[in-house]
Amino acid sequence: MKKVQFLLLILFATFSSQAQIQLKVKMKDLTWNEHYTFNYYNTFKMESFTKNKVLKRTSHTKIYYQDKDQNFLINLDNSIETIIDKENEVAVQIMGAGSSAFYNTAAFKYPEENDLKVLELIPAEETKEILGYTCKKYTYTYKKIFGEVWITDELELPNDVGVFRACKMTALFNTLSVPGFVMEMTTENEKGGMNLMKTISLNNPENYTVNLNGAEMNTAINKVSYYSF
Repeated sequence: MKKVQFLLLILFATFSSQAQIQLKVKMKDLTWNEHYTFNYYNTFKMESFTKNKVLKRTSHTKIYYQDKDQNFLINLDNSIETIIDKENEVAVQIMGAGSSAFYNTAAFKYPEENDLKVLELIPAEETKEILGYTCKKYTYTYKKIFGEVWITDELELPNDVGVFRACKMTALFNTLSVPGFVMEMTTENEKGGMNLMKTISLNNPENYTVNLNGAEMNTAINKVSYYSF
């Protein structure tokens, strides 16, 4: 049961706990940009319910991305931002704002293809529209966890900037057994506790810049999987 509770909890987790282990990476070995600019964002909502379907927590995530390269930024509840710099293979985390902001960086690595954790999906017959896109229903079971996944093939966006990343499922399952963009997902345990992760909006234009010039950067643990951030 402890494993089940951990699985549900990680949906809302960030790698902030990892950031507490300091000074194991030499700063000279890490490279990041002084400025990051993003052009669009997607928004998502994660709701956690008790076994009696009483709402106990709501979390909002905004993911900024670019139209020219693959870097993106995850904003959790307007309190923690994580920049995924795919070119330099580092993640930069920002907690707080202004003079009290705390900056942390860590290197990541991509797992080998044979090491990717795949969540096996079973197709169902149902379809529904989410934000104007036709989505197909899939189901899954993982140990004592089960749920639904609604996927569309009408969007040319990676799941890196989708709800699959926003709810931190990529830390457990790097990829899915079917292609497409995840629009909505649920997890439920054998006692009835449930999480609902849904897409609220997509492709919102906004010029958003992060300035790291002069930031006092701390270092986190040694290289971890790209999908853990």
